[in-house]
Amino acid sequence: MVLLDDLPERAPGVLYALTLPASVAAGEVVELRNTPRGPAAAVYSSVANLVAACGLGQPWAATTVERLQALGDEHDYNLAILDAWLPEGHRYPEPDVRAEPDLEPATPRGEGALLYVPSRPVREGQQVVHLELQPDNAGRLMVLAFTSPEALAERCGPHQPWVAVDRDDIDLIAEQAGALGVLFNPVLAEEARHTGPVHDWTRTNDPSQQEGPQNA
Repeated sequence: MVLLDDLPERAPGVLYALTLPASVAAGEVVELRNTPRGPAAAVYSSVANLVAACGLGQPWAATTVERLQALGDEHDYNLAILDAWLPEGHRYPEPDVRAEPDLEPATPRGEGALLYVPSRPVREGQQVVHLELQPDNAGRLMVLAFTSPEALAERCGPHQPWVAVDRDDIDLIAEQAGALGVLFNPVLAEEARHTGPVHDWTRTNDPSQQEGPQNA
């Protein structure tokens, strides 16, 4: 059990809170758990911890300590349960992604001309950029694109190298990299993140490989 005021020391950065089903409040209402010390929000320090404890079907929302504190003031609670296994186990059935329709192409928010894409490290003058593709829930390789370097670091971790690309070129870049689409501002699973600085520069001198980004 953690006081909301103590969360920045225990779990700095983005938190993942259990929510009511999306039909109720689209991730804005944090689910409270009854404890001997009063109601508490159930939060997790990573998506991996949340899925392990609650299953893939559990509704959740990425949030911040400041947002949780504001909700606590609004709904009169000041406690959080961090990275806990629920006594009732997995409460929601796992979604069958095969039954889900394909998503419509999304337009990223913001008016900036650039997007920031996870890649292998890039040196000055390097002509070929090797992007780091990630699978979606159906196992399809996708390009990740973020609307700011801060959003990329927040959702991919502080050690993720990146390259800035023109927003208008993102679909062509995804095609050249061998991806089946683009995910905008996603949260990268903890186990897929780099745990330290990346020093591997992938380079090629083959002129036939100078057309565009390639998958690492």
